[in-house]
Parts: sequence; structure tokens; C-alpha cells
Amino acid sequence: MVEVPSYLNLNGNQLRAWRPAGATHLRIEILDDRVILSARIRRLFPLSHPDKHLSLQDREGKEHAVIASFEGMDSESKRLIVEDLDRRYFTPMIDRLDAVEQERGMWRFAGNTQRGPVEFYVRNWRDSSHELSPNRWQILSVEGQRYEIENLEALDDRSQRLLEQLL
Repeated sequence: MVEVPSYLNLNGNQLRAWRPAGATHLRIEILDDRVILSARIRRLFPLSHPDKHLSLQDREGKEHAVIASFEGMDSESKRLIVEDLDRRYFTPMIDRLDAVEQERGMWRFAGNTQRGPVEFYVRNWRDSSHELSPNRWQILSVEGQRYEIENLEALDDRSQRLLEQLL
């Protein structure tokens, strides 16, 4: 394993984040070191550890630090970073399927998510779906949007029957 220099491994209490009025990106200060003006936060392990091991990058993608966790971070900085991460990694959770049909060589999905009704297409089921853990599935649409079924067994019987044709 490659050892990361210790100055790159930070705890939440070593950072402060804010968003200037009218700005779209955060500014993040590594206390007593530097300020990243157009900071971007990326999850290094978005599925297994979404709130740990965050990469702090500038607008060019250069990594300035790895944030071990939010522990010790002031509440406003944490709120801003979590808000930014939620916007970047938003994944609608499918809670019901109304239709799974083949159309023009693709699968059309229609159903419902926590944000309301959804319809999307999947070109190749085997390449566009992944079982993340037992009964937890991620589906990638032809538009590049990710959808997730958190627990296949928790779906209603009709939704499960519709998915059986693909599984």
C-alpha cells in the first residue's frame, strides 16, 4: 500500500468551509495552511463509506487533502459539504416499478422514486446493472443517471415480478 504524506490526511477539525454569496463552489480552508477557492469534494468510497475518506480537490482536479471524516468539523462547514456531496452523488431510490418492457432493443423502466415518478431506458441489462450487496442493485440509464433499489425483497410483489424477467 502506498503511504500518503501525513499533511494530506486531515480530520474535520482542521477544515472550515463556506460559500461566498453568488458562488457555485465552496471555499475550503485547511487551517493554518491554505484556502482552496473553487473546492470540490469527492467520495473515495461512495458506496461503502460515503461519509469517510473524502478527497479535497481544486477546480483542476488536483488533490490537496484526504478528509478522514466529519468528526470535529463545525456544523456549518459539515452542512455545506454534505449539501455539496448530496448534489453531486444524488441517486434516486426506486421504491416501486410499474413497467419493465422491452422497446426498440432497450428496456424501459417506469416506476416511482423518493422524488416522484420516473421513466428511463437501459440498453443492456447485464452491463448496466450491478448487485452492490445482496438484494441491493444499482442501475445505470442510457442518459448516465444512476438509480438504486435499496432492497429488492422490500419491493412490492408486482415490482419483484417485473424484475424477475431480467434477473
